[in-house]
Amino acid sequence: MNLIKYLFCLLLIGISSYAGAQVKDSTVFLKWKLKPGEILTYKTEMREIDTANHKDFDMSGMVRAISGKDTSKLADMRKLWSKISKEIQNFDMITQLTEKHKGVITIEMMAINRDNTVPKLRAKNADDSLKNIGKLLRLLTNGVKLRGAVNEDGSIQSFYTKNDQRNLLSVFFELPAKNIKVGDSWALDVHLLSADENFVCDSAFKKNQVTFIAFENINGEHIATLKYDILEYMHGDFKSPMGEGAQKLMMKMTHQAIARFSIEKGRWIFYEGVMSLSSSGMMTSQSTKKLSLLIN
Repeated sequence: MNLIKYLFCLLLIGISSYAGAQVKDSTVFLKWKLKPGEILTYKTEMREIDTANHKDFDMSGMVRAISGKDTSKLADMRKLWSKISKEIQNFDMITQLTEKHKGVITIEMMAINRDNTVPKLRAKNADDSLKNIGKLLRLLTNGVKLRGAVNEDGSIQSFYTKNDQRNLLSVFFELPAKNIKVGDSWALDVHLLSADENFVCDSAFKKNQVTFIAFENINGEHIATLKYDILEYMHGDFKSPMGEGAQKLMMKMTHQAIARFSIEKGRWIFYEGVMSLSSSGMMTSQSTKKLSLLIN
């Protein structure tokens, strides 16, 4: 290689390194961008992926704590929850984003029945509290399941949204609402676990961290990659308001995800994570769900 070619190669390497460093060290602002009248639609997946270890939510311990020794309805409740859990698998979820008001992104998550059928589940006894389960299932599945809004900077706008729905809104669509660079971390507006005055906690901890891990220029499009690491844990005693004594309760919820946001397009181009819930004691469950957003 002659001297001119050698110097030319060094120049190319230097330019590439400088450009890479410029991207890596850049401070960016993530912002939702929708055109007037545009409806951004994501197929929204929340699917159980660990079926071998899955346990349906069982509130037998709570029922015993509240109603004492009267457990006559426990079998019916287990059957009901099992049926509902199975039927929910027949529904797809889609989420639509629109900018109905300047700078405010309205978000609606909807359940759609794949075969347009509603199971006819009715209790044998007309006086039973579990009658008309088909109607209950419609309420639990069909239609809008989440309605809220974020500002275009990704901060939660619908402060009034109930906590469990705001958690989903935050996990999927909240942005840092500030300038960030690779290595920066921030917390989401989420509160995954909650308890009332009947719970006496003896230990609890949480981790709530989203980290900007990479910034790349891919075919002229600047992509910010975020990593989610969220955990909440609580352990203690549930003291029955009926005075039936205390029962142990442990709950743990985690969310791990990777998401990629296009600066130019102003939207997720990739979002995939795993959310898990485990509980023991008066309420038992084990669930591990894949959460993802796919542009429809």
